[in-house]
Amino acid sequence: ASAVRNRAVDACAEAIEADGAAAARAASVIGDRVFTLSRSGTVLEALESSPPDDVFVAESRPGREGIDTAEALSEATESDVTVLADAAVGGVVASEVDTVLVGADSVFGNGSVVNKVGTYNAANAAAEASIDCFAVCSRDKIVPGDELHSEPRPPSELYGGDADVSVRNPTFERVPASLFSGIVTEDGALSEGEVGDAAAEHAAMAAW
Repeated sequence: ASAVRNRAVDACAEAIEADGAAAARAASVIGDRVFTLSRSGTVLEALESSPPDDVFVAESRPGREGIDTAEALSEATESDVTVLADAAVGGVVASEVDTVLVGADSVFGNGSVVNKVGTYNAANAAAEASIDCFAVCSRDKIVPGDELHSEPRPPSELYGGDADVSVRNPTFERVPASLFSGIVTEDGALSEGEVGDAAAEHAAMAAW
């Protein structure tokens, strides 16, 4: 029992170390004007360790996690921090940003990223403006398969009226690999092929 406990403690420590290393790698690739959204501990650590001149943070409805991120960055850094309405993200990314940096709930073997809804719009705007867009996470978030599991949030968060309308209120969405400049992990920025190799490795380990 003590051996199992000690290994679990070691695994937790390794996970924290991996997150820190991924944040350090991300800090080395961001520019002076960065956009992010929602709340990612790894993104926060990257921006706090190497504060850019300007950080734009989407409010990230419906949970509004972006507000927490903006407040944390305002308190911990000297960056000029701006909160954006989600609908304003595309225009701001296209005209005022040189790097998009987001977290990742998970990364599939084909390189696509699952993250908070709104990530697709930001990544697409970055691609159209030819600016860097990175997702940052520890390597253990790379998973085999490509099936998105996301519980929708309550429809009443968007609409509480009596009209006969449908409501779509997702929490996460899938963003294709083609919209990212790279997936930054503790091993550096991985290409789509390298992400696939990591997913295959993890699949083999799970099968074992």
